[in-house]
Amino acid sequence: MATLGTVQQYVDRARMLLQDRVEPFRYPDEDLVQALNLSVLEMRRLRPDIMRAYFREELPEYSSTAMATKVDLDAQYRVAVVYYMCGNIQLQDGEEATDQRSAAFTNMFVRQMLALQA
Repeated sequence: MATLGTVQQYVDRARMLLQDRVEPFRYPDEDLVQALNLSVLEMRRLRPDIMRAYFREELPEYSSTAMATKVDLDAQYRVAVVYYMCGNIQLQDGEEATDQRSAAFTNMFVRQMLALQA
């Protein structure tokens, strides 16, 4: 499994969970990277302590033109970010089944962000 260290690795992992691995892709890179950026905003809302620990100056804004950019997060939050990306991107689809999947991914993100660590 990828270590989820770069923007490209987050996009690749999200594509795997979204079953969007064959070109032409259903979801453009730009949309997935935007979902990554939105996940940072949601993390700040849910866990401002994490934001202070990792992004001391200002929140990052990732770009689909710089897919090798490092995403500096503790490993325990990386999968949660992928879940948020998947949930957010599926909101674009108008089908009831994707709405349910979107809610499930988003709920997994929230649970993992708010879970107490031992």
